[in-house]
Amino acid sequence: MFLPQRLAGQDWLGVLVAIPEPWVTQLTELRLRLGDLQGAMVPAHITLLPPIPVPTDQRVEVIRHLRSVAQRYQPFRITLRGVDSFRPASPVAFLTVEEGAENCAMLAEDVRTGPLDVPLRFPYHPHVTLVQDVGDPAIDLALDAAAGFEASWVVPGFRLDRVEESGTYSSMALFDFEVG
Repeated sequence: MFLPQRLAGQDWLGVLVAIPEPWVTQLTELRLRLGDLQGAMVPAHITLLPPIPVPTDQRVEVIRHLRSVAQRYQPFRITLRGVDSFRPASPVAFLTVEEGAENCAMLAEDVRTGPLDVPLRFPYHPHVTLVQDVGDPAIDLALDAAAGFEASWVVPGFRLDRVEESGTYSSMALFDFEVG
């Protein structure tokens, strides 16, 4: 996992759409079986904003911003189906967001405004990582192993996570969409 440089007085914060049970456990177990040990620290999710360094004293402003973003959205359906890879640009195999990708892209764009307005390393592409930073054989195996995977659910909101020095994600706040 890539973590940008963080200075004293900053936290790594990321924003994501959580994947519910039973799929998050299934995907975590698959990731670990394929040799990607980051699966033990990073639950399967759809990234809206990858971890970025944010001054600790801006947390209140970030939470206020994310609450405002969530209020402008309604729950939407996500369907994961199909696999792909970012090779050769990045050693990542992933599940495709077949339904809800446009919603994720719009939401991610709104999240990345105000106090979270940062340039991205790569163009935004909603997906669920199966494995990363492993060799080509493990990437090929992940693509084969998850080829028949399918999951679908209604997304009720998104989450702000803090990333520890170890790379472990911990939830800081949940932001529910407006219903109705």
